[in-house]
Amino acid sequence: MDFYRRLWFRLAVSAGLIGLLVWRVDIWEALETLAEGRYVYVAAALPIYSLSKLVDAYRWRLMLAKLGSAPVLGLFGVYLVSNMVNNLLPLRVGDAIRVQVPARRWRLPRAGLTATVFVTESLVDGVAFVILLLIALAFLDVPGLPLGLVWALIGVVSVGLVLAVAASRLEPRPGWEDRGWVVALPAALRRLLARTLPEFLAGLAVLRDVPLAARTMTATFVAWLLETVVFWLFGLTFGLELGLADYLVIMVTANMIVAMPVAPSNIGPYEVAMTEVVVLLGVESSLAGGFAIGSHLLNILWVGVSGLVAMWLMRLSFEDVFFVTLRQAQGEREEREPAP
Repeated sequence: MDFYRRLWFRLAVSAGLIGLLVWRVDIWEALETLAEGRYVYVAAALPIYSLSKLVDAYRWRLMLAKLGSAPVLGLFGVYLVSNMVNNLLPLRVGDAIRVQVPARRWRLPRAGLTATVFVTESLVDGVAFVILLLIALAFLDVPGLPLGLVWALIGVVSVGLVLAVAASRLEPRPGWEDRGWVVALPAALRRLLARTLPEFLAGLAVLRDVPLAARTMTATFVAWLLETVVFWLFGLTFGLELGLADYLVIMVTANMIVAMPVAPSNIGPYEVAMTEVVVLLGVESSLAGGFAIGSHLLNILWVGVSGLVAMWLMRLSFEDVFFVTLRQAQGEREEREPAP
């Protein structure tokens, strides 16, 4: 019942925001933009998008350096499948696959994977977004741009980074689980902490290793700049005349929307937010709406197709991807699945 309530709520949010878009934009003119698109640019844009995810996979392997080894192409496949599932299911369930599949296939520790996926990667992306936004805003004069959101992002990223860096430098002493306030915890919980806390801290290692952090940040900027090129090519497809700084803002906006899924495939929130941002950058509302709708449709289709291809190549079953079960988690230490 709860599942259906959440589904109906998400569908209602999506429908409401689509209605807002129709009210704010001449939807027929926006759809004409799709019909008149120069789709030759898409042939370059979509492979570049996948290339950006390959760079993300390389960056992920850097983050896993203290946990074990996994092939970049294998992590790339997991990334593609995860993105596909995030488009289909709520609450970024696909990110759980990035813990489940590598843990089973390459025997990497779950706690460390959790740290890289949900903490390290988010902070590194946040730092990159702040820097890219500040660079873009230095070249743009955008009346009405909500600078408060930019400062809020800077504040959240700064606080999170300070806390994570401090945590990454913790080195639990032998026997720590049997001393201090920890002894008041149930024995089962203490055993769990004793096993997982060192693994989790190892997943934060990139935050305390300067050379590793430099390589990780370099890969991060390369990936996001490649994705900026993708949006530039989408802009050429639908007739936008904007500069690189504008597309940096568009790229950051798109990824921040995707990071907060409140509707199926973020249909509705993406179109409304992207249209408003592109209008702020000086584009006529119907053209901005057409760009938002077209770029989102292309992304959804490409992410879906590439995710299915990755599932097939990695020989992942439907259950591997859509059912992260307690039985699988408990059986992790007994399983010995060969790498593809």
